[in-house]
Amino acid sequence: MPGAERITERELILPALFLIDLRKGLTTSDLIAELTDLMHPSGEDAEILEGRKDSKFSQKVRNLVSHNTLERLGYTTYQSIHGNGIFQITENGKGHLIENTEIIEYLLSNNFAYKDIKDSFEDVSVAKENRKKVLTYDENLMITEGTKRNRNVTLYKRSSKLRDFAIEKYTSGGHIKCMVCLFDFLDFYGAIGKNYIEIHHVKPILQYGEEEENKFLKHALENVIPACSNCHRMIHRDRQHPLSVLDLKAFINRDRVMK
Repeated sequence: MPGAERITERELILPALFLIDLRKGLTTSDLIAELTDLMHPSGEDAEILEGRKDSKFSQKVRNLVSHNTLERLGYTTYQSIHGNGIFQITENGKGHLIENTEIIEYLLSNNFAYKDIKDSFEDVSVAKENRKKVLTYDENLMITEGTKRNRNVTLYKRSSKLRDFAIEKYTSGGHIKCMVCLFDFLDFYGAIGKNYIEIHHVKPILQYGEEEENKFLKHALENVIPACSNCHRMIHRDRQHPLSVLDLKAFINRDRVMK
C-alpha cells in the first residue's frame, strides 16, 4: 500500500489526535508547530508555498480545520476561544486514539524517516477502513523490559518472537555481531554476552490483517539488523536527523582512518 508523495489529511488524523489529547486541546498554530516537531516533514512537504509562510505540510494541517476533517469524523470539536480556534478531543476521538495507541507510539518514538512514518499512517488508515487488524513489533520493549506495562504484554511477546527470528538469522558459529561496528558481546563479555544484541528497525514493521505470523516475520527480517547498544543509540541520538546504518558506518570508518 504505497503512500502518496505528499502527506494527506488522512495520514495526519492519528498524530493530530495524539497531540490534541496530550495537550488537552490545541490551537491550529500550535498543532502545526507540534506536528512539525513530531514528524519532521521533509522533501516536498517541507517546501514553503509561493507567497506564503506556510509549508505544504502546514497547509495540509490547516486543511484539517477548513475541511472540518476531525469534526466530521466525530473525533474533535473546534471552537473559537478568545479569538483562537481550539481543538478538543471527544469521547469518540479518545476511543479511536486508544484503539491505535500502540501504532502511534511505535511510529512516533522510533525515529523513522518521515516518508516511512507518513506511508505507514496511510497504510494503517486503509487497513482500518477495511476492518483489518494492525499489529506492531517494538524492540524498545525488549530494551526496557523491566518497565513494560501490562497492556503491552501481547506486544512484548510478538516483539520477542521477531527478536528470536532475527538472532537466529544473524547468528553464525554461535556469534552475533553488530552490523555497524562489528562488536561481539560474546567475544567481549564471555558467556553472559551470548545471544545478546539489540535489533534495530530500519523501517516500520506493521502486520496487516490475518497474515500468517511466521511467514510475516521471515519477511520482516528484511527490515531489521542487529546493533550493539552504543551504535543503536547513536543511530537515534538526533531525533530530527536519525542516522542511517551506512552513515554511521562511514563516521566510524572515517574516525578510524584519522586515528
